[in-house]
Amino acid sequence: MKIALVSTHATSEGGVPHYVASLARALAKRHEVIVYSSRFESLDGTSVRHRKIKAIGRGGNIFDLSFLIVSTLIIWAHRLKRKGEFDIIHSHVGSPFFSDVFTSHFYEHDAIARMKTAPKDMPRDSLVRRLRSRLMARMESAHLTRRSSRTWIVLSAAMKSGFIRNHLVPPESIFVIPNGVDSSRYCPDNVARYRDEVRDGLSLAPGDQVVLFLGGDWPRKGLAQAIEALSLLPGSEATLLVVGSGNTAAYRNLAKRHRVEDRVIFTGQTREGWTYYAASDVYLLPSLYEPFGLSILEAMASGLPVLVCRDAGAAELIHDGIDGLLIQEPRDVTELSARLGALLKDADLRTRLGRQARRTALQYPWDRVARETEEVYEKVLLQKRGGVEGQPLSLDDGTQE
Repeated sequence: MKIALVSTHATSEGGVPHYVASLARALAKRHEVIVYSSRFESLDGTSVRHRKIKAIGRGGNIFDLSFLIVSTLIIWAHRLKRKGEFDIIHSHVGSPFFSDVFTSHFYEHDAIARMKTAPKDMPRDSLVRRLRSRLMARMESAHLTRRSSRTWIVLSAAMKSGFIRNHLVPPESIFVIPNGVDSSRYCPDNVARYRDEVRDGLSLAPGDQVVLFLGGDWPRKGLAQAIEALSLLPGSEATLLVVGSGNTAAYRNLAKRHRVEDRVIFTGQTREGWTYYAASDVYLLPSLYEPFGLSILEAMASGLPVLVCRDAGAAELIHDGIDGLLIQEPRDVTELSARLGALLKDADLRTRLGRQARRTALQYPWDRVARETEEVYEKVLLQKRGGVEGQPLSLDDGTQE
């Protein structure tokens, strides 16, 4: 197949850019792949090609809107000039409306609803960010209600249920394909390679217990709850390691109010998250809303025991007490602290959960994501060739509601 992947970025950075780059690499083993994006990192050893989309700026609403317009016009022009150049056009964030397949990595409707329930005293998103979220929700709704955007890939069954519940999208038009993980990059062997080096750089002793929180968008991912839960741990001197970017000053003040400012370390953003998994003992992500949570799967692949919210998309892959621990309500810091404390006190439990977490993560390589995505492409092509344009796709993969 000739496949066009369209996304604002395709790089090794976390989130959507990493997803698109990883999918492109895996698909290119069997297909011809061209990536349309504003930023792109060369995928060495592959045949993936790149066509640059020149958008205005590097991020924000103007960038997203200009990328949408320019990418739509360019691909539309390519379709007119070279009809049949692509078998499949697969779009991601900020991509053309007329794509054959659209992967939704985030569901703004549910995120906005969940953030309304956030504790009132926690640091809030800026007004600009909240307005941007509402704009994205409107664009999202437009995508979901357009008849031409009928084939969707989502990251979890929860996202699929939300689409059906709030937009009456036919269940048979939505395919659930979880994220993948590079289990050779994220692996327990990294402990021997990086643990001492990272801990030395952070002035942590070999025996110090480290709870890792990795990611951005701190209000949504529950950093306030993580800090408060840390403060409630009886007799513990565990350190919370915060890797990512956000309003550091506000969260330092929050840690100070809870009297744990000397036990919370902010490292800033990194492109080498695997080194921090290796330096940590527990992974904690009490998100208020999490469509999937790629970092959860990366932590599991690294052999870390994870403590995450039951509503997170990645939690659908976890069996509570077997390959991770799940909390029912991320705003309940008492429950969160109790489960975290139990995990920190029990070295055998951490070892057992981490070992089984690794086994679970090994079931989700990027090649699996590519194979399941190919199956969606084949269904779309079959529909086109069968002359049944406008009819919903039929699922036979067990994901139908």
